[in-house]
Amino acid sequence: MNERVLAIDYGERRIGLAVSNPEIDFVSGLPTLDRKTLREPPARAIARIVAEREVDRVVLGIPFTMAGEEGPQAREARAFREELLVALTVPVDEWDERLSTEAAKTTLRATGHSELDMKGKLDQLAAVLMLEGYLKRARADAGDA
Repeated sequence: MNERVLAIDYGERRIGLAVSNPEIDFVSGLPTLDRKTLREPPARAIARIVAEREVDRVVLGIPFTMAGEEGPQAREARAFREELLVALTVPVDEWDERLSTEAAKTTLRATGHSELDMKGKLDQLAAVLMLEGYLKRARADAGDA
C-alpha cells in the first residue's frame, strides 16, 4: 500500500493517533489528543493533521464488543466517523479494534510501564497496533488480487 494512512483510536477521554510512512514501510505514533484540553472539535483537529501530514486515507477503530456486536462505544465511534466524513476529503475506513487497547496494555506492562505512566502512551500504542494490523491486511489483500 503506497498511501499514507492515519489511524485513530477514538476514546471518550483521549484520541490515539498513528501514521504510516509508505516510503520506508514504517508506522509511528503521533501525540495523543486529550479531548478535555483540545481547543477545537476533534474532527477539525484531525483534518488539520491529515492536511499537514499529507494523509491519503484514515482508519478509524470501531470498538465492537467481544461478541462482535455494536455497543455504545462503537456507536459513538461511528457517529464520529460521520463527523470525519464531513471534515475530510480522504476516505475513512473502519477497523475492528476491540483488542488493540488490551494488546497495548500488555505490551506496555511487559516493558515496565506503570499504570500511571501508561495513560499518555496507551492510546497512541493502540493506534499504532491497529494501523499495523490494517496495513498487514491491506498487503495480504493486494497479494490475493
